[in-house]
Amino acid sequence: MTESNPKKPVILIVDDSKVIRLAARKMMGKDYEVVEAADGVEGWEQIQQNESISVVFTDMQMPNMNGLELLEKVRASNDDRIAAMPVIMITGQEDNAEAKQHVFDMGVTDFITKPFESLDLISRAKSYARLNRKVAELEQQTGHDKLTGLFNANSFSEHGAKAFSFAQRHKVSISVAILEVDNFQKIFLTHGKAVAQQIIIEVSKRMAESMRAEDVAARTGVARFALLLSLSSVADVQLVVGRIRESIHKLVFATGKEKLRITLAAGISSIELDAETDFAGLVGGAETALGDALNSETDKMATHAAAAQAAPAEAAAEPAKPPEVSQADIEQALGHILHGNYLDIPKAHLPAVIERLTAFMQYVENKHDNQHTA
Repeated sequence: MTESNPKKPVILIVDDSKVIRLAARKMMGKDYEVVEAADGVEGWEQIQQNESISVVFTDMQMPNMNGLELLEKVRASNDDRIAAMPVIMITGQEDNAEAKQHVFDMGVTDFITKPFESLDLISRAKSYARLNRKVAELEQQTGHDKLTGLFNANSFSEHGAKAFSFAQRHKVSISVAILEVDNFQKIFLTHGKAVAQQIIIEVSKRMAESMRAEDVAARTGVARFALLLSLSSVADVQLVVGRIRESIHKLVFATGKEKLRITLAAGISSIELDAETDFAGLVGGAETALGDALNSETDKMATHAAAAQAAPAEAAAEPAKPPEVSQADIEQALGHILHGNYLDIPKAHLPAVIERLTAFMQYVENKHDNQHTA
């Protein structure tokens, strides 16, 4: 992705006239970073690559791809950021009211007519850049994706960092799964935006229905979702993701031409596989596994570093000896149980504690039976 100066809003000028582009740069260069494109093809590339662009000014009449075609691509984009981008159409004296009405119906944000004054450009750039920024800020503040109602990427990172810190502190498992609709770009281009959005909404519903109350589900990309599952091992997550994928595969979408089924690819990563990682590393592992799943012709679910769990054949023949647990360790664990601090009990001490508690429960059961037979 192209990164631009974050101190100034970025304005894209799309016009085949060098004179117009130069004039726009001189008029707005003091307060804005101006990037240029000579036609709609170049403009569309800039819009996709430069996430800093706030407003697009485009000429209506251009070779290769004109302003109408560029506007159509913007509004039909499967990227919500692009689809909602303010587009100002630059019209000439030859463009009549009927043509302008057609552009308005296509979703243009505003018009500006040649020859224009600096005030015309600056006032529109200021208004729509500010509006675009406010919309983005509001979406971040709400923490939810507006299409699906799931958490957005920022909220997922915030919740994930807290949950990961808790998991490390209490030495419990935590896992992340990243899921993506397979071949979504092809689906979008073949069946259109309405079908694509319907798929995203239905996937998010099925996902939410399969999650526990304490789990976190987010939409982190156009057709990508992330799940955060606390106190869950790789095997636990594989079961959850398996249920979600099976539920999604049963869905049938009517496209008007054919009935469509979709597949979810999934990548899974767990703290159990790499205790030295951080939350970003945990997510990165799931994304690596997702890449393997997307590239696979058969298995669309993969686990990051799963090979690290497999011990050498010689070692597998001899099970590891359980660590010795002292009387003091058991007494301390029982104290944690009495105070409800179950997560403070080291995992290695659990077998010995369970053994003691099992013997106690057998004693209580026998005592109870003897009282009733006496």
